Amino acid sequence: MDGVDRAKKPMSVRIVMSVVVLMLISRALLLFTGYVGMNLFSEFSVRPTYQQDAPGSVSEWTMKLPEKLDSTRKLELEDFIKFDTYSYLKIAEHGYDQVKMDEPHTAANWVFFPLYPLLIYLSGIIIRLDPSIVGMILSNLFLLGALFYVYAIALQRGFSRSQAGSVLLLILIYPSSLYYSVPYTESLFLLLSAASIYYSGNKQYGLAFLAASLSTVTRVPGFVNLAFVLGTICLDEGLHWTRRYLKYALYSMLSLVPMGLYLLHMKSITGDWLAPFHEQSLHWFRYTTAPFTNYVGFLKNPYFSTPDGWDNGLIAFTVSTAVFVIFIAYLLTSGKKLLRDRKELLFYIYGVLLIVIPFSSQPLFLVSVVRYMMVSLPFYMYLMSLSAKHDNVRLLYLMFFIILNVITTIGYFNGYYFVI
Repeated sequence: MDGVDRAKKPMSVRIVMSVVVLMLISRALLLFTGYVGMNLFSEFSVRPTYQQDAPGSVSEWTMKLPEKLDSTRKLELEDFIKFDTYSYLKIAEHGYDQVKMDEPHTAANWVFFPLYPLLIYLSGIIIRLDPSIVGMILSNLFLLGALFYVYAIALQRGFSRSQAGSVLLLILIYPSSLYYSVPYTESLFLLLSAASIYYSGNKQYGLAFLAASLSTVTRVPGFVNLAFVLGTICLDEGLHWTRRYLKYALYSMLSLVPMGLYLLHMKSITGDWLAPFHEQSLHWFRYTTAPFTNYVGFLKNPYFSTPDGWDNGLIAFTVSTAVFVIFIAYLLTSGKKLLRDRKELLFYIYGVLLIVIPFSSQPLFLVSVVRYMMVSLPFYMYLMSLSAKHDNVRLLYLMFFIILNVITTIGYFNGYYFVI
C-alpha cells in the first residue's frame, strides 16, 4: 500500500487520541514555562522590585521573588493578549478602521486580513464568551485540525507512522509555537495550507481550491497555496486540453472571490482597493525589498537587539540559518529527485517561497521572521527526511528548538517585544 492510499484511510481512534494528547502536553508545558518564567524573570516594560540583602551576603541587592507558591503571579487572560492580538480582536468586535487612505491617520488595522477576526466574530455569536477567549479556542482547534492534515501528508509522502508523529512534534516545539495557541493567524493558516496540500495530493481539487482561497484572506502568503494547487493540477492533468479544465477554470475564478470581497470592502472604507498593502509601508514599517537583504545585513552588521527592542537578531539569525540549512541540504542530497519528480520540485518551490516572502518585507532587521517561517510545512518534512538515518541531526534540532521555544515563551509572557 503506497503513501497516498495509507493517507486516505480513516485514522484510528488510537492515532487520533495520540495526536490530541501530544498537542495537549505541548500546550501544557508552554503554560508551565510561561508561569515559571513570569515569576523568575522581570517583565520587559515594568521596573522590577529589588530588596537589600543582609550585610555579608554575596550581593547587596537582589530582585525580589515570590517566596510562597500561593504568592506567585498566576497566568491571566491579559498575559495571552499581546501585540497583534489587539488588532485582530478589535476587528472582530468593531470592524476595520473607518478612515480614508488619503486622510491623515495613524497605523490602520487594514493590514490584518479578515478571515480570522471574522471567525472570532461568528463564533462569538454562538459561544458568547470574551472575544479573546473565543480566539484562543479557535486557534487551538485550528492547530489540532492542522496536525491531523500534516500527519496525513506525511503518510502521503511515504513516512512511517512514527516518522509522521515526529513531524508533528517538530511543529509543536518550533520556537514561537506558542503563537499557534493565542489569538494569531498562524494556526488557521497552517490548517488551510495543510488542507490545500493534502487535498491536492488526493486530487480533490475543489476542496484544495477552497482551502487555498480562504488562506489568501488569512495571511499575505496565501497566494502561494493557490499557486501550489494550480501547479499540482497542471502536473496531474498535463497541458493538453480536456473538458475537466473548464471545471478547474471555474474553481480558479471562484478562488479569487474571498480576496476580491476583501479588497472591495477596503475600497468602500478607504477609497483604495490596495489599502492593506499600501498601509504596510506607510505605517507598519514593511517595505518590499530584495530577498534576504536583512539576513545579509546581519552578517555585515551583527546585532543582538534593535534600539526599540522589537527584534533579537541573534535568535532570529540562528533560527533562520537552521531553516536555510535544511532546504539547502535537501537540494544537495535530493537534487536529482527534484529534477525527475516535478511534483516534488513544486513542493520544494512552495516551501522556499514561504521562506523567501518573510525575508522580502523588511530591509533592515529580522523582526518576526521566526514566526513567519513556522508555517512552511516542507521544512518539517525535509528535516524528517534528512534525519531519518541520522538521529543526531534530529536530536540537534529537537534540543535547539526546545531551548529557544522556552526562551521565546518566557519572552512572550513577560512582554518582550522581540518575540512578536
